[in-house]
Amino acid sequence: MTNNNHLSHRKCRGECNDKCKGEKSFAPTPTIGIIILILLIGIQTTPAKVLAVLEIIPSSESVNLTITELRHLTDELRTQAREALPRNYSILTRDNIFQLLPPDEDERECLDESCAVEIGRAIGAEYVTQGFVGMFEGMLTLTVELYESMSGNMLGSFVTESENARGLLETIRARAPGLFARIVPPEPVPAPAPSPAPTPTPLPESLSKDTPPALQSPIPNPQSPKKSRSPTFIALSLDILGAAAIGFGIYQTSGISKMQSDYGKPPAETPKSDAELQEFRDKKAGELRKINDAKSLQKIAYGVGGALLATGIAVHIFF
Repeated sequence: MTNNNHLSHRKCRGECNDKCKGEKSFAPTPTIGIIILILLIGIQTTPAKVLAVLEIIPSSESVNLTITELRHLTDELRTQAREALPRNYSILTRDNIFQLLPPDEDERECLDESCAVEIGRAIGAEYVTQGFVGMFEGMLTLTVELYESMSGNMLGSFVTESENARGLLETIRARAPGLFARIVPPEPVPAPAPSPAPTPTPLPESLSKDTPPALQSPIPNPQSPKKSRSPTFIALSLDILGAAAIGFGIYQTSGISKMQSDYGKPPAETPKSDAELQEFRDKKAGELRKINDAKSLQKIAYGVGGALLATGIAVHIFF
């Protein structure tokens, strides 16, 4: 469905109001008022979205297509958009778009990438397409691009080559539906229906009569699923292991503090020889390695403990 009178709607409405001022007013009944209110609410809850399909133009003077052929390609692109998009999308016609083009600029200069997006914003179109026909090694090429007007992002495009305009037309019919499908968001997949609970197998009539009530028990159904173990035990085990790992990390903190304190102490006596000095340095290097190993072990304990606790909490919540 095209929007041929989109831009002149306000003018027509103003003229209609001027003509109706001198006529006799009509007081609607409550029933008519309710119907009009329902129609207005329905229109507002389903706002129409606009797609502007700009004219396909030649990118160079070497393109030997006529204006009629170029317009036919553009009309086919609009037809594919109309068939691919839902009915709440309006496809602007050639007249709507040309009325909004700047009068002092050439059409080809205005239909570059940035201007195409600006035209979409100016006319309130959420999406806009543009196309170019060029030449590559003696063959015709067609490039069609789809943009989101507000962000200026290109949602998709396709490029094709052909020896004549008919080949370009066939490509539009084959690839345009997939291009315009990028506009419509995918429908949510419905959740699968829950499977019915298995029914217990009834006791045989002879067993019900002859067996005392205390010994009667239903025959197990081979198709019924086995009861899974209660996840409470698993969750508690994970919580205990996580708490133990974190506790070990906290315990390592006191040991690290003591080792760092010992590492910072100066020697009791100043080394008097090179051998004593080397021995002191080796001792400090060993203490530093122990501190680093303890810190690494502490990080591992915190990480494992946190993961175990998080897993245990998730089992408590979801199972």
